[in-house]
Amino acid sequence: MLDVPYGRGSVQLPLRDEPDVLLPGDGPKVDPEKALMEAVEHPLDTPPLREVVGGREEVAIVVDDDTRPPYARALLPPLLAFLRENGVRRAKVIVALGLHRPLDEGRKRAVFGDLPSWVEIYNHDPYRDLSPVGDVGGRRLFINRHFLSAPLKIVIGDVELHQIFGYGGGAKSLAPGISDAETITWLHSLLTHPMARPGVLEGNPVQEFLEEVYAKVRVDFSVQVVLNMRGEVLCVNAGSLRRAFLEGVEVVDRLYKVKVKEPFDVLIASAGGHPRDVDLYQTQKVINMVRAGLKEGGKLILFSRCGDGVGPEGFARWLKEGLGKEEVKRMVEERFEMGLHKLYLFAKGTKEVDVYLYSSIHPDLVRRAFLKPLEDPREVAELVGDGRIGFVPFGTVTLLCK
Repeated sequence: MLDVPYGRGSVQLPLRDEPDVLLPGDGPKVDPEKALMEAVEHPLDTPPLREVVGGREEVAIVVDDDTRPPYARALLPPLLAFLRENGVRRAKVIVALGLHRPLDEGRKRAVFGDLPSWVEIYNHDPYRDLSPVGDVGGRRLFINRHFLSAPLKIVIGDVELHQIFGYGGGAKSLAPGISDAETITWLHSLLTHPMARPGVLEGNPVQEFLEEVYAKVRVDFSVQVVLNMRGEVLCVNAGSLRRAFLEGVEVVDRLYKVKVKEPFDVLIASAGGHPRDVDLYQTQKVINMVRAGLKEGGKLILFSRCGDGVGPEGFARWLKEGLGKEEVKRMVEERFEMGLHKLYLFAKGTKEVDVYLYSSIHPDLVRRAFLKPLEDPREVAELVGDGRIGFVPFGTVTLLCK
């Protein structure tokens, strides 16, 4: 039996042959609080955090939303306690939503736990409460005004592979994390560029834009973590936003780029379970991450519960249109729109391969994303046949490379 992560549990697959398991590298997890304290006392390229605070009593801290593992639940309370001990009296935690839906009270507790009364959690809004920071990459960039106006600015991020940006973490927490909707849309429109792909920094137009963001937006201190495949903290780097991010990139490259000597006939892949398989929108990432490990004409059998359905309203709207692949490609090139871009990525990722999806989504919607619905896991044995099989348990974070 093959145990495939699915939602908060798993699915058992009866297979005749054992597949090759394609896993990221791993390492000993660290105690998040101890690693954090070590990092803030001995940062990479800034004075220790207690010196950076410098008597300022108010801080804004940018953090990820719940489309990432809830590492902030372990890091934020000790960081806030440290800041309190060093004179900070008011804190605003700004959730880097980009265009994602705001966190309600229940989701805030799930991500952050119970925080003290002097801390306010604020959902970023890409349409209001913005201030200009000037021209970046030849365009006007607006950033959350609460962050820009804070006397002390801190960014917490998770460095991981990203299918367009190359890597998440670093300045991505600022743009698209807490930037304006127009900039967010423009950044995602770069997905058609040949270098806008996972694991690429040099030549990636998104990263070239973010290099200017580092110079334009002042961040006083940053904490960047790398997680293992189970969402546990492997390392904590602190210092300037750019340096802490680049240290994390080195770790990610070492662990999460998995070389495949020969492409497989069949890949069985999971998004990695909750929260990475929360919806169809997030699940698409798996196809791009593992595609290089699959033969032309091969089969990708994908497991993702998608408990929240298809995802953002913009994507859901385009999904219901029932567009063809060529039509989607033409429309993206003519007038880029968020939501439509995700449908484009599905169309691109399913070219020359068959992608099957086992999920909680209605089969008609699965087909409109150019996928083939798999309604019973027992069908997998027949789909696999006698081909060479690979198994990717954590497909959202594992980049297969030739």
